[in-house]
Amino acid sequence: MSKIDFKKIKIKLYDNSYDFSQFSCKIPDLNDFLKKDANKQKNAMLNVTYLAMYDEKIIGYFTLSTDNIKISNLQGDYEKKFKDKDVYYKVFPAVKIGRFGIDKRFENKGIGKFLFYRILKTIISISKLIGFRFITINSYVSAYGFYKKMQCKDTIKQEKIENKFKKFKRLISQNNYNEAFKITIFVFFDLHEFYHQSS
Repeated sequence: MSKIDFKKIKIKLYDNSYDFSQFSCKIPDLNDFLKKDANKQKNAMLNVTYLAMYDEKIIGYFTLSTDNIKISNLQGDYEKKFKDKDVYYKVFPAVKIGRFGIDKRFENKGIGKFLFYRILKTIISISKLIGFRFITINSYVSAYGFYKKMQCKDTIKQEKIENKFKKFKRLISQNNYNEAFKITIFVFFDLHEFYHQSS
């Protein structure tokens, strides 16, 4: 496939009139969600699915919904930071990137990074209307490296992450792909920190 012209990528709200049959990413769960569950969950007002279109083809998608994150899941010195500002919440409001998939025909072309920053742009526009600080993501093990490159932070200790990777590799070696691709690692992104780095 030729080089992607990122200016031609359009983000559109999910509509079940689109042809989803050609979309295929490496993670079966993401394919199933787009083809079977996205419309049901949209109608139940559980999340909103956005489609990334290129030359009228669906090359990726992501979903957004509300969420929360416990202060005990914020690795680092967040508890102290908040106490210093007289904030004593145990749970903080967040936005969740629930699903995020790229068609395998369009992988390794920078589309994931491009879409992640488009997601940030969308979430930042929401943050001007509703208060929240964090973005939460249940990353598939296979996508964990990508989210770390995007400055996402861990919610669990490194030892537990390593155990998840060991389990993932074991299941893959047993050709048990369905179970392997169900393993996730909960990560978060700090919007406040991102604002200060960008300014």
